[in-house]
Amino acid sequence: MTIKELELLTMKEVIELFKVKESKVRRAIFKKEIPYIKLGGLIRFKKEHLFDWLSARTVCPRPSFLASDILH
Repeated sequence: MTIKELELLTMKEVIELFKVKESKVRRAIFKKEIPYIKLGGLIRFKKEHLFDWLSARTVCPRPSFLASDILH
């Protein structure tokens, strides 16, 4: 595996990717709610891990929920 395949993101890149405030990401790190890699004093995020983490938190509608339910 090459360095490019790792696709390690910085804090700034994660903030831009998720469009959230820095404090939100820092809080998630502190609470160990988001996957990260610590390299000495640096925090990095593996892009693949972030997308897996995000997918696991996706809320899907119930199968019985239909747009017609809203209209009636």
